[in-house]
Amino acid sequence: MLDLKLKILGLNDRESQEFIIYWLPKLSKNKYNLIRFASLDEINKMMPLEIDPKPDSLIRVLMEYKPINKNINIKEGFTAVEWGGTLVK
Repeated sequence: MLDLKLKILGLNDRESQEFIIYWLPKLSKNKYNLIRFASLDEINKMMPLEIDPKPDSLIRVLMEYKPINKNINIKEGFTAVEWGGTLVK
């Protein structure tokens, strides 16, 4: 399930595997984990990043987790997508 979330956040297979290899031993120490991924706006506000020269694209992933003692069901949020275009004359 974690690999699916990472794909949604924009990581490719190699990047997802590196993330999981790093975090899985830490997460596995707990019976259950409450996991939340910060939004890009939250990440940029908490940890501004300047790269020069500016990259063509930037993916930032920040996972917050908290060990918990029992399995809980959490209603996931939803994603709003806006897209469009315009005719230039």
